[in-house]
Order: sequence, then structure tokens, then C-alpha cells
Amino acid sequence: MALCLVGEAWAGNPGGKLRSLVSSFKGTEGFDVVDLGGPAMLLVKAAARAEVDDPEDRAAMDLFKGLKRLTVVDFSEAAPEKREKFLRKALRILEGEEILMEVKDAGEKLSIYGTSSKDGSQYHDIILLAEDALISIKGSIRAEQVGELMKQASK
Repeated sequence: MALCLVGEAWAGNPGGKLRSLVSSFKGTEGFDVVDLGGPAMLLVKAAARAEVDDPEDRAAMDLFKGLKRLTVVDFSEAAPEKREKFLRKALRILEGEEILMEVKDAGEKLSIYGTSSKDGSQYHDIILLAEDALISIKGSIRAEQVGELMKQASK
């Protein structure tokens, strides 16, 4: 019974519902899923930090300090009807969530959802959704770090 209650609480938030959706499509032809949490996330962060020598890259690595789970779904190779079904369900889950940003490039759209702190200094539980991919980031990122990373990327 306790397991059921935990499952219900977990599925009561967009991130939990998206993880359930991803689990239901995992193993479907054309859906590639990478889900890192807990110890795996710690190992990835440690390995990435060990490989970074440049001070600017080290600053970018600071973005990852507050991350607890990373889920990446690439469904670009999925059958069109499966892709549309996944997107329809994902959009239903995200309906009413705060859109932090939408980017359009060459007809493709990327929507970035998440929660910002009341003072706007941090973003929590960010979800990026495109026509052929979903990235869910559980944790928090300071807004100033995102701004710095965007400056570096535009150079």
C-alpha cells in the first residue's frame, strides 16, 4: 500500500507523469531513452568535471551541481503515428505548466517548461520538448548561470 501511495505522489507532478509516459514508450521501436538519476548522475558529473580544464568550461559545469536526474528521449526515428501519440500525451501533461521560453528555427519549435523561483533567481525541474525529442531535468539551476552559458554559446 505504501508503494502505491508513493507512486501516486510521484505521478502527481509533471515530471513524474512524464517519467511514466517515457516508461510506457521505452522499448518502442524508434524511441531511444537515457535516464540518469542518483548514483549514475553523480558519476556523470564527476567524470565531466575531471575532463574539463578550461575555466569557462568549468563555469558551465557549475550548471550541473543542482541536477538530480536527467532523462533524454530521442524519438526522431519513431513511426509518425507513435511520435504524434507521444507528443500529444506529453503536451497534455504539460498543459498549464509555465513556459520559460519558446524557440523557433527553420520551422522547428523547442518549448522550454519549468518553474522559476519567486525572485526569478532559479529555475526548477526544466523540461525541453521538441518535435522529435524530450529532455527532462530534475533539480535546480541558477538563472545567472543560464545567462552566462548563453553568452558563451553565442561567441
